Amino acid sequence: MSNYNNDENKIRRRKVSSNNLTSQSMPSENVNIKKNDVNTIKRDRTSNIKENKAISSRAKKKKERKKAMMIKATKSLLVVMLIALIVVSAAGSVLVFSVTAGSPKVTKELLESKYISTEVVSKEEIPTNLKNAIVAIEDERFYKHKGVDVISLARSLAHNILSDSTQGGSTIEMQLSKNLLTDDDKNMKRKIQDMYNALQMDKNMSKDDILAAYLNNIYLGKSSYGVATGAKTYFGKDVSDLSLAQCAMLVGITNNPARYMEHSQAKKRQETVLFKMHELGYITDEEYRLALKEDVPFVSEIG
Repeated sequence: MSNYNNDENKIRRRKVSSNNLTSQSMPSENVNIKKNDVNTIKRDRTSNIKENKAISSRAKKKKERKKAMMIKATKSLLVVMLIALIVVSAAGSVLVFSVTAGSPKVTKELLESKYISTEVVSKEEIPTNLKNAIVAIEDERFYKHKGVDVISLARSLAHNILSDSTQGGSTIEMQLSKNLLTDDDKNMKRKIQDMYNALQMDKNMSKDDILAAYLNNIYLGKSSYGVATGAKTYFGKDVSDLSLAQCAMLVGITNNPARYMEHSQAKKRQETVLFKMHELGYITDEEYRLALKEDVPFVSEIG
């Protein structure tokens, strides 16, 4: 019995010893595993950092190469544009010189020698409302430009390119040149000549003299050239006696005489002219209101 107990005790001691060894060895293994995991993570992290740096470096170099190529392309384009501008400018200068070479000096006397109208009135006899009406509807920057309105030309060019309809950019001076000094041909040569003549007019004449020359020669339909003849044809009175409403109607006719020499159409155009005069500050609210209401029959429609 004693021996049996001793053996059992030995077995128990061995189990306890074995369990102790096992429990002592586990933490060591876990530490080793954790250390290996940390090292692996560190290696991976270091590898990722190096890889990201390499990618970033390649992207940066690619971006720099692309930027350098864009700068080079831009420089090349600017050089080509500069060369083209120089060529176009040179060709334009040659064309302008060839067109305007030998052109006479445009003066008041030259224009008067070319008058179409047989009934001419002085600038003092032309009502201020008539002058303002033609400026408002035909050339609103007349008193600001020097014969050629660059803004108006650019606007008309853009309109003609982007639209099916056409829009003119001619100033009163350019129209006067076309009426008295050049012709109706729609070509670049005539346009250049008109611009040259317009610049000459503003250099040698006052704006009032230019307006008087223009108004004395505009075509108003019914074989009427000039506002003096037109005033008698449509209203049976001297031009100096025209009311604001009549001035606006007479000026409106010149836009398209074949259409606006009919009273109903002329009245619609008159309203447009009056609106523009009011918008630009040439007439007051009250003047605008009264002019719209005024009865302005043509002589041909009276009794």
